[in-house]
Amino acid sequence: MAKTEITFPSIPHVQLEQGRGTGYGQYMRSLWKSTLVILILTSLFVTYLLIKPGGPVLVNLGDNVIQGFLEAVGLLLTLPFFWQGSKRGGLFPAPFTGRVVPAETLQRWVPLLLGLGILSYVIGQALWTYNEDIAHLPVLFPTWADAGYLGSYPFVLLALLVLPTRPLSPGTRTRILLDSLMIMVGMATFSWYFILGPTILQGADSVLGQVIGTAYPFVTLVLIFCLLLLVFHANDPAMRPVALILAFAFIIIVVTDSIYDYQELHNMYATGSLLDVGWPLGYMLVGLGAAALRVGMVSGKLLPAVPAGVALSDARAGKPSADLSLWKSMLPSLFVPLVILLLAYTVSAPGDG
Repeated sequence: MAKTEITFPSIPHVQLEQGRGTGYGQYMRSLWKSTLVILILTSLFVTYLLIKPGGPVLVNLGDNVIQGFLEAVGLLLTLPFFWQGSKRGGLFPAPFTGRVVPAETLQRWVPLLLGLGILSYVIGQALWTYNEDIAHLPVLFPTWADAGYLGSYPFVLLALLVLPTRPLSPGTRTRILLDSLMIMVGMATFSWYFILGPTILQGADSVLGQVIGTAYPFVTLVLIFCLLLLVFHANDPAMRPVALILAFAFIIIVVTDSIYDYQELHNMYATGSLLDVGWPLGYMLVGLGAAALRVGMVSGKLLPAVPAGVALSDARAGKPSADLSLWKSMLPSLFVPLVILLLAYTVSAPGDG
């Protein structure tokens, strides 16, 4: 009986996987190179703030200008010419899926929405720089710069709401919703005690100032909700690199915003501190996540149909590992003892409430 030689390239999905293997390595190398560039730019900015060359006025101007420049780098990363094929000199290689399967219309808007969010923040930074270093306004809050800063958050939230992922069962969606609500209640409790409540009680000289002052800690809670979305998107192996990049970006932005809100509440913030590094670093990583999404989005909606009889591994099928499921299930419960400790502290020190 003659032996029949089976050539895997004749099977479409195997040929696709072979092409993806080489391209995926190139894709990850490009991400690491871009991350290295971001870290170098951030290190230079940190060095500038530590050395503080020139007088206070020059350092203040340089700080604001560098922030705007680095945030503009994040904006450039979201533009299409940064993900075109390497033959045309693009920063990222062409998609490594062998052939591109069009995504749904809403999903195509995700990088653009992230880019618009960064653009809005860059505009706010430019207006802040003009008000502080050129016009020398005696009062920097509230101004039109706040409209630019706050205007970035709706774009970011909308982008993450339409971020592609694999279909979830009703039970899974319900569990995610309940876990998210538990975490949000815990975070809102801490925010109300340390930032949001004192901001509302302290108020401002005008109604507009009160509204905008309250909006900053509120949008920080919105970013935390975005982080929760990214955590659950990480179940999909195809989306995991993008989700991790964006999650790290929003962790940096949330921490920076929270420290800024606290310092602003106690009149401690001043331009030129190391805190200013957080915003450009965060938004450069948002741009990197948008660029990675353009070229590496290989979620279930982008993958071609798998031929019948071909089994997928658990990782390819998007099933979370036991370790991931364990820590995600424990995450909401972590806030219970923290809230209890906060309550105990409040009761023991009523004069601080």
